[in-house]
Amino acid sequence: MKTKPYLQLAAGTLCALMMAGAAHAETSEVTLARQFGIGYLPLTVMNNNQLVEKQLKAAGLADTKVTWSRFGSGSAANDALLSGQLNFAAGGTGPAIILWDKTRTNVKVHGVAALSSMPNLLVSIAPEIKTIKDFTEKDKIAMAGAGSSVQTVYLQMAAAKEWGKENYKKLNSLMVNLPHPEGLNAMLSGSAGIRSTFTTPPFQYMALDKEGVHVVLNSYDIMGGANTFLMVWGTDKFRTENPKTFKAVLDALKEATDWINANPREAAELYVKDTGGKEAVEFIEKMIRDPEIHYTLAPERVLPYAQFMNDVGTLKNRPEAWTDLFFPEIHDLKGS
Repeated sequence: MKTKPYLQLAAGTLCALMMAGAAHAETSEVTLARQFGIGYLPLTVMNNNQLVEKQLKAAGLADTKVTWSRFGSGSAANDALLSGQLNFAAGGTGPAIILWDKTRTNVKVHGVAALSSMPNLLVSIAPEIKTIKDFTEKDKIAMAGAGSSVQTVYLQMAAAKEWGKENYKKLNSLMVNLPHPEGLNAMLSGSAGIRSTFTTPPFQYMALDKEGVHVVLNSYDIMGGANTFLMVWGTDKFRTENPKTFKAVLDALKEATDWINANPREAAELYVKDTGGKEAVEFIEKMIRDPEIHYTLAPERVLPYAQFMNDVGTLKNRPEAWTDLFFPEIHDLKGS
C-alpha cells in the first residue's frame, strides 16, 4: 500500500518539528558554584531564596534541576567547569581571566557578570612586617588559590611597582595555598611559618579584631580605586546551547544583587544563617553597608588588571576593552 502524498508531507513535517524541538531542548540540570565569604553574598541569596528556580519557572523551565557546589578556590571551580561538572563558576577575577585566555579557540570561557568589588587586605601578625619590602624567605603568606588567585595578581602588581616589572614574581615563593578560613587560622596560630594572609571580607576584618594584626597592603591602593574582586563565568558552548537557562541565571543574579542593595539588614541575617551563625548580624551588616564594598554586575577596573597579566606573560592574549572578557548580555553596563 502506497502512502498518500499528504500523509508523507504530514509525517515529514512532524519529524522536522520533533528534530527542531530536540535541537532546542535545554539542559535538565544547571550546576552553579559557591565559595566562602560575603563577596559571594549574591550567590548565597540566589541559593537560599531559590531565585534561579523562580527565573527558570518564568522561562518555562520549571522542571530544570538546580544544583549548587562549593569550592575553596576559583582554580578548583575552573577544573570542574572544564570537566563538565559545573556550568557557572565563581571566584576571583584572576582564575576567570586565565581561563578566558586558555579557551579562546575551544569552549570560549567569558565572564557572565561581576559579583562584588571589595578591598582585599594583606594582613600580618608579625610586627616587623610593615610593607611588602619587609618580607623575608621565612615569612609565608597564606592565600586561597595561590599562584592563580586574584590575590596572587595583586601581590605581583605590588611587587612590580616596588622592584620593577621583571621582578613581579619576587614574592611568589612565600605563597601557601589555603582556603581563606584556614589561612586565617594558620596566621593566628603561626603554624608552618605562616604569619600573614592575603584574604577577603569577612576574614580580614575578623583578623584585624585580633591583637597585633595589622594591614600591610590594600588591593584598592594597588588598583587605584574600587576593583571587581569576584565574578561569575561560564562557557560559550553552554550559553549557546541553553540560552533560556543562561538568561534565567543572569536574571536571578541581578535580582539577588538588587535585593542586597535594597535590604542590607535582611541580607546580613541571611548570610549569618547560611554560615551557621558564627558572626554577629551587625558585623556583617556593617560590611555590606561599607561604601567601599559594591555589589554590582558591572565590572570595575577589570581591564587594567587583565592587561597587567598580559604585560608579564601570564596571558597570551591582550584584551583591549573590558567587554572582550564578558558575554554580550552585560555590555550595556558601565564597566571598566
